[in-house]
Amino acid sequence: MILFLFLFGRVLGAGYILDDHSVIENRVELKGAPAIYKVFTLPWHQNQPWAGNYRPLTLLSYALTLSFSESTAVMRLVNIIIHSANAALIFYLVLIFFPARIAYFTAIGFAVLPINTGTVLSLVGRSDLLSAFFMLLTIIFFFKNKYGWSIFNFFMALLAKDFSIFLLPVIIFLSLFLKRHRLKEVLKTAFSYSLVLLPYLVLRYLALGTYAFESRGSIDPIIGPLAFAGLKERILSGFVYFYFYLRKTFLPVDLSPDYSFDQIPTPDILNPNLIMGLTALLAILFIFFKSRDQRIKLAVILFLIPFGVISNTVFVTTGVFAERWWYFPSIGLILFVLTFLAILPENKKFFHKVLIYSFILAVGFSYLYVSLEQAEIWTNERKLFAAAAQRSPNSAWARANLAAVYFKEKKFDQAKNEIDYSLKISGNYPAALNIYAKLKWREGEFKEAETAFKRAIEYDLNKRNHRDLYRSLAILKMETGYYNQALDHIKYAIESPAFKDVKKAVYLDNLLLNRINNLVKNEQGTLSDSENNTIRFLMVHVKGFE
Repeated sequence: MILFLFLFGRVLGAGYILDDHSVIENRVELKGAPAIYKVFTLPWHQNQPWAGNYRPLTLLSYALTLSFSESTAVMRLVNIIIHSANAALIFYLVLIFFPARIAYFTAIGFAVLPINTGTVLSLVGRSDLLSAFFMLLTIIFFFKNKYGWSIFNFFMALLAKDFSIFLLPVIIFLSLFLKRHRLKEVLKTAFSYSLVLLPYLVLRYLALGTYAFESRGSIDPIIGPLAFAGLKERILSGFVYFYFYLRKTFLPVDLSPDYSFDQIPTPDILNPNLIMGLTALLAILFIFFKSRDQRIKLAVILFLIPFGVISNTVFVTTGVFAERWWYFPSIGLILFVLTFLAILPENKKFFHKVLIYSFILAVGFSYLYVSLEQAEIWTNERKLFAAAAQRSPNSAWARANLAAVYFKEKKFDQAKNEIDYSLKISGNYPAALNIYAKLKWREGEFKEAETAFKRAIEYDLNKRNHRDLYRSLAILKMETGYYNQALDHIKYAIESPAFKDVKKAVYLDNLLLNRINNLVKNEQGTLSDSENNTIRFLMVHVKGFE
C-alpha cells in the first residue's frame, strides 16, 4: 500500500476517463439501494447489451463505493487496495512453490510493472483487478485442495469480468501438469468447475438477452479491425502481439493508451516482429514440455493460456491490443523470468549474486520512474489523448479524440488539423466525421456538414451514436429552415438508445421535437419561456459553438 500510494497518490483525484464515463459516471442506476440487486441485470456499458460484456460484480463494487462517496479519489483508492491485495496473493501463491526471495521479487515486480499502470488508474480497470483477485484465490484454493472455495471464487471471477473464462483451461492444465492427475480426475475437475457456468449463463442471459451468446463486441473497424479480418490474419497478428506484449513489459519505452486501427498492421509472414513473436512462443513451449520443473510449468500456464484469450486469434475482443489486458498474464510472465533466478546454484559466488541482484534493483527503480511518468498521463483526458496522439501518431482514434478536446476548448484551427489527419488515416471513423461536420457547420458549409453527419451515421455500425448524430442533424436542418427534414431526424434520434442521464436525454429530445413540430405547423406552441431557453442551451451545447 505504501509503495502504491507513493506511485499513484498524486493522481488519485483525477477525473473520469474514457470508458469510465459510460460505465460509471453516467449510470444513475448505480446510485441508491436498488443498485445492489439491479447490477445483476445490467450490461457493462450503459444501454449496450449488444457489446456482450457482463460484469455485475465489478458494477456492484462501484455501486457500493458510490453509496458512501462519489469522489474519484475514493474510487481509485479502492483500485489501489485491490491491486495491493493481488500483490499479496501473488506472494502467497509463489511461496507455495518457491523460496521467499522469489515470492518477494515476483509480487513487487508485478506491482511496479509500468504496463499495469493504466489498469490501476483507469476506473474501469477494476474489472481486471477484481477478476485477478478472485482468479488468484481460485488457484490458491485449488492447490490447497479446497475445491469448494476454489469453484466459488471461479464463479466470482466470471462475475467480475467475462475474460475469466480462461481460468477453466488454466485449472485443467494445472491439474494435468502440476498435480499430475489421471485423465479421469482431470475430467472430473473440469466438470466440477464447469458447473458454475450454468448459473453464470442464466444471469448473463437475463442481462444481455440473445447478445449473451452472440455479441457484436467490436464498436467499429477503427476500434476493433480484427473483428473484420479472417482467421489467418488474426493468427499472424497474434504472434506480433505476443512479441509486443513481451517487449512492452520489459522495455516499456513506448507504452500507449491506444492500439486501434493501423497501429499494429496485419503482418506478412516475413514480418520481423512476427518472427520474433513466433520464435519466443516456440522457445517457451519447448521449455515447458522439456523441463520437469513444475515451477516453470506453473509460470507458463499462467501467462500463455490467458494470452490465448486476449490474442484475438480464436476469440475476437472489443479491441486488438490493450496494455490493460496483460494484467493477469504478466503475473505468469514475471514468475517465468524469476524462475531462472530460483534455479541458480546456491553456491554461486557472492560477487555474481551481487551483480544479479544489483541488476534487478536497477531495473526495478527504472520501472518505478516509468510508472510515475505513466501515472501523470492518466490524470485527465487531455493529457491522455495528447500522449496517445504523440505515441500512436497514425491513430485515427487518438487524433479524433484530441480534436474533440481542442474543439471543446474552442481551439478550432487545431481541431481542424487533427481531424484532417484522422480522416486521412480513415475516412470512415464516425467520431472524426462528427467533429468534421461541426467544424463545417461553424464555417457555414451546411451541405458539407450534413453529408459528414450522414456518413457518420452510416459507419456507426452498432448505432451507438445514432441519437447524438440524428439530434445534431435535426438542429442543423432546423437552423437552415428545413423543418420537415429536421422533424424526421429528431424522430430517428428519439427512437435510438439514450445514454448518460437517460431521463434527461429523453426529456430534452422531446422538448426539441415539440419545438420542431411547432415550426413545421407554423404555430406559436405551448412551450414556456424556460423550456425555450433550455432548447437554446441544448442547441449551443450540441453545436459546440455560438
